Amino acid sequence: MTAVAAGWPGTAQVRRSYAALVEHYTAMTADYGRFPGLRQELMAFLAELVPGPVLDLGCGAGRDADLAAASGRTVVLADVTPELLRATTARIAVDAAVCCDALALPLRADAFAGVIASGVLLHLPRQYTVTALDNIRRVLMPGGKALISMKHGSRDGWRSTDDFPAPRWFSYYEPEEFAVLCRKVGLRVAQLDVSSRKDWFTATTERLEL
Repeated sequence: MTAVAAGWPGTAQVRRSYAALVEHYTAMTADYGRFPGLRQELMAFLAELVPGPVLDLGCGAGRDADLAAASGRTVVLADVTPELLRATTARIAVDAAVCCDALALPLRADAFAGVIASGVLLHLPRQYTVTALDNIRRVLMPGGKALISMKHGSRDGWRSTDDFPAPRWFSYYEPEEFAVLCRKVGLRVAQLDVSSRKDWFTATTERLEL
């Protein structure tokens, strides 16, 4: 498991929060029970991908990576929290794992048919979002797609919840506002869906062919 330094100082606090709650977070998110419709969304995304491996960026407990692997894809896990990544790789079979954040992906360009980024870019302040999106574009093959889930709204800042009682940073976007940033780095927004799951939305994006 390769380790790479984070690019935003606040990532250290996000990492500590997840490290402190590995078992709790895994119990909450390791399956789709709390996320109605998400499994179907991901299956539809995977079915549309060109042949090639999938990167689960911010893999957390590995729920989406496990589904991607079960569909026959080669899967690479990436997460900023080593304690969480170790727990996840002990639970599910994966092809590779790297400890890094979205601002410093130690992965070669044009490598992945798909990138899953489920609830990860929202843990970066707004000034870092374009950099993270550009890294996603860079590691996608031409014609490759990314499924990115975010929260809509405008309450940026550190917060904890009853479900996750440790501080994490949250950046909120209106869907079209986020789509503009995707287009800025060369990701075509093929689909933009507001979810029935509270304040979530998903952007299905595609790297344009060169």
